[in-house]
Amino acid sequence: MRGIILSILYCLTALLSLAAQPGGKSAVSCPVVKIEAERLPDLNLPRMGHTVLCLNGEPTAIGGHTTNFVPTPTLEYFKDGKWHLVDMAFSHDDGCAVELSTGKVLIFGGHEKNLGVGQTYEAEFYDPKTRECQGFASIDTKRALASVMAMDDGRAIIAGNWYHKDDIEMYDGKVGFMHVKDVSVGRCSPYILRIAKDDAIIIGGGDTIGQQITHPVADRLRGEPYHVPLLDTWRMLTGFIPYPSSCIFIGDEAKGDYSYLLPVKNDEGQIAIARVTNGEFSLLQTDVPIPKTCQWGEINYYLNFLVDRKCQRAYLLGMDAQAAVAPSGKARIYVVAIDYATAPAHLTLYYTDVLSDASNANPPLLTPDGDIMLMGGAPEGSYFKPTAATWLLHVSPYSHKAGAPWSLWAWLLVVLMLAAVTAGLITIYRRRKRNQAVETPQSVTVEEPVTALDMPEEGPHEAPDDAIDSAELMQRLGQLMEEQQLFLKPDLKVTEIASTLGTSRNVLSNAIKMHRNCTFPQFINTYRIAYAQELMRHQPNLKMTEVYMVSGFSSETSFYRTFKTITGFTPTEWKCKNDSAN
Repeated sequence: MRGIILSILYCLTALLSLAAQPGGKSAVSCPVVKIEAERLPDLNLPRMGHTVLCLNGEPTAIGGHTTNFVPTPTLEYFKDGKWHLVDMAFSHDDGCAVELSTGKVLIFGGHEKNLGVGQTYEAEFYDPKTRECQGFASIDTKRALASVMAMDDGRAIIAGNWYHKDDIEMYDGKVGFMHVKDVSVGRCSPYILRIAKDDAIIIGGGDTIGQQITHPVADRLRGEPYHVPLLDTWRMLTGFIPYPSSCIFIGDEAKGDYSYLLPVKNDEGQIAIARVTNGEFSLLQTDVPIPKTCQWGEINYYLNFLVDRKCQRAYLLGMDAQAAVAPSGKARIYVVAIDYATAPAHLTLYYTDVLSDASNANPPLLTPDGDIMLMGGAPEGSYFKPTAATWLLHVSPYSHKAGAPWSLWAWLLVVLMLAAVTAGLITIYRRRKRNQAVETPQSVTVEEPVTALDMPEEGPHEAPDDAIDSAELMQRLGQLMEEQQLFLKPDLKVTEIASTLGTSRNVLSNAIKMHRNCTFPQFINTYRIAYAQELMRHQPNLKMTEVYMVSGFSSETSFYRTFKTITGFTPTEWKCKNDSAN
């Protein structure tokens, strides 16, 4: 019975992959699953160009600009089902923020004027405990669209700029900022990745005016710039959204493993995953390519990954490419889930219904529950008309809302019930046939296929004692196969069965040879073929690829060869013959 249940699960996996896609057609080569998008209360202010952080478990939107492209000197945090507004010391439209090891948040930079013009020196602290902001200093270089990485000792590394010179500077952990060194190339919203306890690299796809950087070089905090060969072929994406490096970290600092995931793209537009470990770049192998299209058209991906280290999964978000090019305020959101701990990494494509006020103009946020929050942005493509909409995408494997919606689960429940009933009927049918075989006169032909491997040796003979013992062993073996259906395991070994029966592989192999005149693999294959025949009788719509996988065969070639040897027909011939007989 356990084997039947396993076979049902195999079939359901295939059905789920098809059922999750409208129309039942596979548009991409990785599994596709619909997820729920929950509309949360709106922000107090429409905003974009803001920074998002999760502080004390509370999603927080910091700065940005609001309606009419006017910077707002406010932040807001989500608690008890609503957004709470806090006044800031300065405006930080396209500014930067990071949580320090002290628990306070360093906020700095942004545009000097309305309409995203200029850069500022202004810096302030936000204390999530007291909900207060306080200006305290100015950064060394005025900046907008910069990036920052917090150090363990309370300091922070800063780099990146927009339409102004770029360099590396350091916040000293107290009240000062100081120039550290110039960079080999100016960058907008670069990545700052730690490669050692007191060292980091700065890398990016776009320069300070948003153009693609063609010479892939990484600047180093403590060392000389170096060329990155991988980025000659796979270029980094350009964008205007700064991400904390903690969002893409997958390593283990305690073990000296500083590893990150970055999206890269080649000249054909294929997105891939670059893994950066202690400054060394390589491609992360995946079981299927990241899908560029789906049944609704092309997918326009966001700039970065979100990493959930608890479940070792990274997320890459996107939206309908057409909605990004010709914004209408409505779009379908996509999420590629990357199980990066598997080898190769397993991919799943999630998608939502069409959402109103959906935008990719602001960074997503991973919540403490492992879901993804989208807040604000410019869904109609106008920086003058940002939205206050907040969406929660239920992607967490721990969430009861993740994966397929209830309507699909209801459908699967019906399928599961039907499959269970079918399995029960198959079991009853097979047991009844076994009972009939004992009572059937020799002139009656039993329906189960009989092969040379199943037939006893001709003529009566007296069995020695060891033969009697082996007969009892064969009886227990047959009972084990019928009750537990271990033959459905593709990697089943004679040692495993012998151990279960409390004997050795040699004794078991000799018993099979004595009583069935075949080897252990041949003996197991007779059960597999009989099981495959039952599947084809009772589930005629199953494809042959599903039949051989469910029946325990490791390859289609082995299945066809064994089927022909035992029955004298190919699976297709036997199925046609059986269908016509019925």
